[in-house]
Amino acid sequence: MDFIRFKNCIVSNISLWKYCKFYSNYCINLVFMKDFDRLPLVGFSICSGFEIIKQKLHPNNTVAYKSWDLPEMPLWAKNRVEADDYLRILLRFENKRLGVCFRLNSFPPSCYVYFDYLPNHPMEELYLALANCKMFNEQGIPLIAILNPLEMFTWTVQKKYKAVNKDDRKAIKPSMEIVTSTESKKTITPLCTFCWERPIDVLFMPCNHAVCCKFCKDNYIKHERQQNKAKKLSMDIVCPVCRKKIESVAQIWFPKICRCLLCTYDCNMMSAVAGGENGCGCVIGCYEKARKLCDEGGSCPHCHKKLIDVLQIFIQGEWEQ
Repeated sequence: MDFIRFKNCIVSNISLWKYCKFYSNYCINLVFMKDFDRLPLVGFSICSGFEIIKQKLHPNNTVAYKSWDLPEMPLWAKNRVEADDYLRILLRFENKRLGVCFRLNSFPPSCYVYFDYLPNHPMEELYLALANCKMFNEQGIPLIAILNPLEMFTWTVQKKYKAVNKDDRKAIKPSMEIVTSTESKKTITPLCTFCWERPIDVLFMPCNHAVCCKFCKDNYIKHERQQNKAKKLSMDIVCPVCRKKIESVAQIWFPKICRCLLCTYDCNMMSAVAGGENGCGCVIGCYEKARKLCDEGGSCPHCHKKLIDVLQIFIQGEWEQ
């Protein structure tokens, strides 16, 4: 996303509508490359940064911001932001207003806050704006990266493997919601790592990576085909995790409470799916127990259909094992 800087703020040159339509995704991803005492203000301009300069305007007269101190904002909005934290901005275009939901890292998302359009102002002409007095270093380089969905996914995967290789994985920030001792983050259905809204329900084969929801899978394949065609490359689509060719896609289903359905003790491993021709696609628990159950001619513990085959799967995102 292309921006123009105005002292302590930046304004985009591409409209939110065009950006979202191009990526078929209504989420803006901000990654912080240094510590910030406060989150940058997020706002929306009625004209692009280029038009502000061309018309000799001032961003104070074109941009509307929402303060993080508003009562409807979540408690985490007042937190200090650390390097490698990330803020997701979910957009909802309505007839006369723009709805915006914020989510920092793994904290619970905010409720929707709304920006009203000016009378007769087209929603196709709204532009992202960010403001913070420490948003640039001494050389004028921005310290906040704005990543498209594929870049965000790649950054997340690289961050994970870097942490694993250095044996320096940071502890997950605790949720602000009270969790009982019997509840676990891993008992929640894993979310799509593209939109972070819908549950993962697709399996890429034969690598068996579970990455996204069906909606984002369709958008990803469409985007990759367009890119390959433009670059005159092979029309084969590869898995965004391992870059192996995707030969087929399967639908999978997680139980409402994502715990292993095969172990009697507290096991949260969900690494096996009931597959094979006409398999039910239920994710049922740890692979070792599932393999044994299948070999013994057992049935799916979730839907009770006979097991045809069991595949070992690899779930991506915050839920990873």
